[in-house]
Amino acid sequence: MKLSEIAAHIGAAFSGSSGEDIEISGISSPGSASPDKITFVSDAKYLEQGKASSAGAIIVKKGCGFSEKPCLEVDDPYLGYAQVAQLFEDITPLFGEGIHKSAIIDESAVIDKSSSIGPMTVIGANVRIGAHCRVDAHCVIERDVTIGKSVRIDSGAIIRYGVQIGSQVIIQSGAVVGSDGFGNARDKDSKFIRIPCFGTVLIEDGVEIGAGVTIDRGNFEPTIIGKGVKLDNLVHIAHNVTIGENTAIAAQTGISGSTQVGKRVIIAGQVGFVGHINIGDDSFVGAKAGVSKDVDVGARVTGYPARDLMTVRRIEASSSQLPELLKEVKKLRTELNALAER
Repeated sequence: MKLSEIAAHIGAAFSGSSGEDIEISGISSPGSASPDKITFVSDAKYLEQGKASSAGAIIVKKGCGFSEKPCLEVDDPYLGYAQVAQLFEDITPLFGEGIHKSAIIDESAVIDKSSSIGPMTVIGANVRIGAHCRVDAHCVIERDVTIGKSVRIDSGAIIRYGVQIGSQVIIQSGAVVGSDGFGNARDKDSKFIRIPCFGTVLIEDGVEIGAGVTIDRGNFEPTIIGKGVKLDNLVHIAHNVTIGENTAIAAQTGISGSTQVGKRVIIAGQVGFVGHINIGDDSFVGAKAGVSKDVDVGARVTGYPARDLMTVRRIEASSSQLPELLKEVKKLRTELNALAER
């Protein structure tokens, strides 16, 4: 691919030495790049590393171009890196085009001829799979599942019955979408009585679901994962949770039933949410937070229990002074006792 094509794709301006017509075969880090590769520098403090790189071209922040090699200047080099990396991603089917002879497919399933199905994958009755999808090996797609266009389902993923999946979705290995929710009632003898789930899961366009993620179906209404949501590995989404569009959730986070997460929320790793609360749009939840009540729109919280981010940081900073503070209190107490005796 010519460098000029890459520049047009990311809306970059040329600077530095000429080279619009050089061929670029991939993207690499500055240290490992060869002359046929492009690299990027996300921060001006790494510009010297970029200049010393053997890369044929470099993506830099506007105003940071240099004469040693062709530079593509953009507002956000890290975003430019992401956009260029997608150009060179290998999206060909891992197990070959078409339907593998060992796949088990119900005769009522409808699969677009441009999609591929890997070995030992099982597809149930009335499944609908759109164009340019890639379903890898040992996947299970149960009855009445609907899948849009350009969806990638990695080996070993399980899509339970009735789940609806939009287009441009990625579901990585080991994910289970549509598992039963954790619902039980207790009788007078303290025995648990399972509550069946009659809802489903709705995955909207552009969602990415990491490895080992589990998403429970709703009790009656669906569990909803909104457009553009990114779920890291080992995230658990309970029944009837709704996650707003373009929210990102890091690994090992668990969200209890019927919690509503807003749009563009950033949730760090190992966060725990109780059920039936609302997390406002554009909020931030720090790592290992325990969220037990509503979070306001735009709020930044962390800690256990979760509180205002800056308040928690001040508390943590103060806690390191507690030993000296305790000594001071003991000293003052001794002096007060002496005064009282007088």
